[in-house]
Amino acid sequence: MRSNVLLYFSILIIILSSCSSVTYEQELVEAYSNLGNAYNDLGKLEQSSAAFVRALQIDPSFPSAAFNLGLVQIQSGEYESGIKVLKGLLKKEPENILVLKVLAWGYYKYTSLDRAVEIYDSILQLDPYNIDALNNITILMISMLMYEEAYPHLIRLEEAGVDTDSNYYNLGLTERELELSTGLNWFEKAYNKDPGLEKNIIALIEALKIDKDYERVIELYDILLNINSEPAIYFDKAFVLLTAIEDYERGIPALEISLQNGFNGNERIDELKNYKDLLDRDKILGVFIDYPLKESVGGEEEIDPVPDEESLFQD
Repeated sequence: MRSNVLLYFSILIIILSSCSSVTYEQELVEAYSNLGNAYNDLGKLEQSSAAFVRALQIDPSFPSAAFNLGLVQIQSGEYESGIKVLKGLLKKEPENILVLKVLAWGYYKYTSLDRAVEIYDSILQLDPYNIDALNNITILMISMLMYEEAYPHLIRLEEAGVDTDSNYYNLGLTERELELSTGLNWFEKAYNKDPGLEKNIIALIEALKIDKDYERVIELYDILLNINSEPAIYFDKAFVLLTAIEDYERGIPALEISLQNGFNGNERIDELKNYKDLLDRDKILGVFIDYPLKESVGGEEEIDPVPDEESLFQD
């Protein structure tokens, strides 16, 4: 409703100003700028862009119109045009953090990730604890497997009191990749923050396996199966029960469920069949006889997800 009212008055001012002398030039520029904002609020990006262009034709030095034009162009997928406009603004104000943030976002949307990282790095040189820049540069670096470069930024986020599950998860992932730790401490914190998020549970399970806390691993598999009952997860649970814990009473039913539902991960199955310290190999092989493998099912899932930067990225 507010956008519609603003749109109406902006158009009215434009009509009145167009009939007046040059004295009203500034009012006309501001009216077109307001019109651009109103169209943007209504999701009409093409009309919004046109209004900002008109404002700049009247007064090329009007900074808010240029900034909003660059923003709208990036929103509408005109990345090269938007980036050009924002870079023009930075020539006048090279330390404008708001413009730098939108420019970095533009490079990210344009899939020029290296340039986006460079821009976020320049923001952090101006403001070392800028939370948005720290969050986004770590997401980009991790997506690019730049764990060593991301780690100091992740630590800085933690020092700044950012206690999100995603930051804890990224710390655990990075320490694991850099072989600084198993990531257990951070994955535990991520899980405590959001125990319903599948990747937090999986990461914690893998860390606990290294720590040989197998009963906790089984507890977490049960929690995970309430979220995702794919046969691969039942098989992984069965594998731990039959090999690490040697609990056939719980392990055999889990193995049967995985096969009944079509688990067909041949490498994992061979790993179980050939495990050198199986307590009762014949009993396990009997399950595969009773439940022959189906032709087409998803195999084992990758247990090392990288954060989805598109969903986490802060515009």
